[in-house]
Amino acid sequence: MRFQPNEDQATFLSVLDQMAEGDAAAWKTSPEWARFEWSETFDGMLEANGFLDCAGEETLGLTMAVAMTHRVARLPVLAECAASAVLRPLVGPELPRPIAVVDGDPRDAIRFLPVARSVVHIGEGGVRRAVLNPNAVSPVDSLFAYPMGRLAAGALEWQAANADPETVRNAWRAALAAELGGALKGGLDAVVAHVKERRQFGRPLGSFQAIQHRLAGAATRIEAAHWLALKAAQSLDPVDAATALGYVQDAATRIVNDLHQFMGAMGLTLEHPLHRWTYRARLLRSAMGGAAGNLEDLAERRWRAA
Repeated sequence: MRFQPNEDQATFLSVLDQMAEGDAAAWKTSPEWARFEWSETFDGMLEANGFLDCAGEETLGLTMAVAMTHRVARLPVLAECAASAVLRPLVGPELPRPIAVVDGDPRDAIRFLPVARSVVHIGEGGVRRAVLNPNAVSPVDSLFAYPMGRLAAGALEWQAANADPETVRNAWRAALAAELGGALKGGLDAVVAHVKERRQFGRPLGSFQAIQHRLAGAATRIEAAHWLALKAAQSLDPVDAATALGYVQDAATRIVNDLHQFMGAMGLTLEHPLHRWTYRARLLRSAMGGAAGNLEDLAERRWRAA
């Protein structure tokens, strides 16, 4: 795999960074202290400027769609990026967005559903899609830092997607790995900033070697997860995809625990953004079968090929 971005990819990522540093993506407490902030402004910026169509560009491709998913997931605000940039080119470029994705039981609460205009279901029997109508969705209160909702039974007209189911699953695993890795990276950056400023025993918390070691371990695992997601996006190989998602899901629990330990009680309040990243991570770590399911799939594919 080539890890060095070409000129167009480097420019794409640089402009994305500039957008991510603007006011539309900045941290602020949500009205009525909601656990998430859906940034319709930032989401609209991604769409209006063509960022969500990057997978179809020859010099950008699916790898940049996954890299963008990782970058957007690092933000304290929410935009629907992964499904629109990674899945929509595969299952229906004409689908209205935002898009919600069901990769488990359709009766469960689904992230992004209250703000979505269409939905994709990745199931054992294949991939199907539907355009949402106003009566199809019931919002659900949740601790997870996403807008959550449920589909009303029988409210949708599903259509089979003209796409290879395994390719869709591999692409979605890569996207989820990037999104989970990005959420962990956003949380890590916030905690690193905190321990540089917070003083204990007359010294910054970040000067203590034990804290440095554990945060360095978290940073190493998060960086590894990022590159595994990019590799899975480039190859769309089922082994690479299962490796990328299984690895980051397995690492997420320890990383989240460390982040909250070093943030202290502040990390549990709604006055600091850490909860937004860690509660996204708690939901994403169970996607597509969770770490156990993805690593079991990886093992079966490896042994089958041996």
